[in-house]
Amino acid sequence: MVGPLKFEGPCTAPVTVKVPGALKAPADPKRLQFTFHKADQLKIEGITSLNSKLFHMNILNCNNVTFQDIVISAPKNSLNTDGIHIGRSTMVIITGATIKTGDDCVSLGDGCQQINVEKVTCGPGHGISTGSLGRYHDEQPVFGVTVRNCTLTNTENGVRIKTWPASPSGVASNVNFEDIIMNNVSNPILIDQEYCPYNNCLAKVPSRAKISDVRFEGLRGTSATPVAVKIVCSRGLPCPNVSVEDEDINFVYNGKEGSSTSPCANVKPQVSRKVFPATCTPSA
Repeated sequence: MVGPLKFEGPCTAPVTVKVPGALKAPADPKRLQFTFHKADQLKIEGITSLNSKLFHMNILNCNNVTFQDIVISAPKNSLNTDGIHIGRSTMVIITGATIKTGDDCVSLGDGCQQINVEKVTCGPGHGISTGSLGRYHDEQPVFGVTVRNCTLTNTENGVRIKTWPASPSGVASNVNFEDIIMNNVSNPILIDQEYCPYNNCLAKVPSRAKISDVRFEGLRGTSATPVAVKIVCSRGLPCPNVSVEDEDINFVYNGKEGSSTSPCANVKPQVSRKVFPATCTPSA
């Protein structure tokens, strides 16, 4: 199989497709490796995706989807090679994935609801991201995201939520990050409502995407940068109900521990149990 394969319903009964071999990717760099659109009760299991030119796996307008035992690999300098991208889909589970890529290991776009990401090993890559949100009009709310029991190693970010400044209105709420290990991760914990790559935005206009009810619990490990935690919310819509619990992330450089910080803006996090670095400590 050297060309695209499209499955199109409706189907009168469940369909199982097994590929006991290797698929040769097309040379066209605009092609996605795997894309699933308007699928219901879908399971993707035991697939290895190598060196996609763009997203490895793209889920759009799907319901009740499970990814299990997935392996994804691309060079760490390959642009836009997100491992698994989900948009406008509900009840999606990702479990047992190993992802090494040049962009987000897992990225969640607008309209994602009831998403569970667990037992993912990520790195290299840009981490596990909700967003970017707020770039386009008519984006749908993000609600009910849980990321747990994951390990990130040598990634440019850890877990993050990112929205554009000068954005249309939007919502991201009930987002939970639990029991995550960071190994030499830059920006381990990040809420960034001033996301503006390549300065391609009106950075002085605050984001109108509202982030609320976000919980970080049991995140630990080492940061490759002095800023271990950064929570920068919109000055137009500060973030309510952000909580940090049982967190321990140390800055390590050349094998030696340094002082890590946790700057904040437009947020008053609720803190419980041991938290290091202390939440909302300014950068040096």
